[in-house]
Amino acid sequence: MRGYSYEFVNKIRALAKPKSASEAVKLGLKAIEQGLSVSYIARSVGVSRMAVYDWFTGRYEPSTAHRRKLVAVINNKQS
Repeated sequence: MRGYSYEFVNKIRALAKPKSASEAVKLGLKAIEQGLSVSYIARSVGVSRMAVYDWFTGRYEPSTAHRRKLVAVINNKQS
């Protein structure tokens, strides 16, 4: 979980636990577990790092186009 603070990781883990957690929060946890940095995701999706943090914490939801890119970036890492 290089590049993430302990507090941030714990916050995302707590937010992702409920079944009602947003897809973006769940994707944030998946990205953290895969070791994908916020900088890498932001560059790949074409947004600011702050936007990624906001999505991962559930503050805001990504647009449909950004959500598709986010899913693609995170799922490509698994292969």
